[in-house]
Amino acid sequence: MRLSQEKELAGHPEVSAVGEQKSRAAADSGLGLGCQIEGTEEARSDFGKARGVDPGKAVEEKAVLIGLEKAGAMIEAGWQAADLHVHTYYSYDVVPTRAVDPLVLYEKARARGMSFVSFTDHDTMKAYDRVGWSREGLVPGVEVKILDPDRVGHTVHINVYMLSGNQFEEIERIARGAQDIELLLDYLRTENLPFTFNHPFWHEPGEKLNARAVVELAEKFPVLEYNLGRIRKLNRLVLELAAEKKKGVAAGTDSHTGDIGRIFTVARGRNFREFFESIKNGQSCLVTEDLNYNRIKSEILERLEMLIDSHKWVMGKEELRLETGNALADALIEILSGGRAEIAGVKRALLKGLARMISRTGIPAMIYLRNQNMLASRIRQELNLAV
Repeated sequence: MRLSQEKELAGHPEVSAVGEQKSRAAADSGLGLGCQIEGTEEARSDFGKARGVDPGKAVEEKAVLIGLEKAGAMIEAGWQAADLHVHTYYSYDVVPTRAVDPLVLYEKARARGMSFVSFTDHDTMKAYDRVGWSREGLVPGVEVKILDPDRVGHTVHINVYMLSGNQFEEIERIARGAQDIELLLDYLRTENLPFTFNHPFWHEPGEKLNARAVVELAEKFPVLEYNLGRIRKLNRLVLELAAEKKKGVAAGTDSHTGDIGRIFTVARGRNFREFFESIKNGQSCLVTEDLNYNRIKSEILERLEMLIDSHKWVMGKEELRLETGNALADALIEILSGGRAEIAGVKRALLKGLARMISRTGIPAMIYLRNQNMLASRIRQELNLAV
């Protein structure tokens, strides 16, 4: 499958065209276009230092970061690609516009060169009833939330792939009923289901992250996630954690606005299970980005605009909770989503204008980035104290 050569491909500017003749020649030569580290020298430091590892003797990372042009050449040579964390309008925190219709997302992902497409909505698999369960390259998936107060203390998100409806029901029963993460992971292993530890250094609003529990939990997962919605410092900690624990790393946009394939994983595999095994064994490459001021400012504004322009909604939504983790942005979203029904008419119109104005100032983005940087500093401190 050819990687799309549109300039807007995955949000990257000026994508270079990959010549089919060049890639075939490389494949025929036996070079294999294997992964080579590009710009990851400083990725060893934070977690290694926090765990007392001599930077000069830091463990070698299994995850390899590459550029989009190299990824295109690898795909041309027969490697597979996938964005393994995507939400549709069936997630409770996604505004139901056409951009996040599973049918639209599937076609967009395939046009952007994704070999496999998986929708990982929060605790629901309704997207597959809409798009169908057996389209080419489609991999049934779900994002499961589980709060195990005894073993972890904060909510953990897990992506599960290649599961059936019956397996999903059992997973939900364990997550909601037993609230036992050990029991859940045992079930996933018994059922031979691929699964990943999503944005490991993250917690729900109102919770406090237990960094030491994250380090211990990483032992029990085959793959950790490099997430577009996290800042560079947190993603680098994930790379270091994966290196220390000898775990694979997958890249996911965690998109809630339809930006599927902006970052992705490249690996070999004749099918998804082989593809995932390659990731698990560290035989993969990542095309990545990190959250920065411009991206978070744009994301907040885009989600507000999607919320405000309700005439563009393609279906109703009984429950819509757009939790960004930013107190100011979440307050605006709550008002505009009807969370305060007493606000209507002219007052509501004024609030829409105020929401746009505040989000455009970048203040919510600055607050969010400050909180993320404070979290990264606290994690380093907590891990240092553990050592």
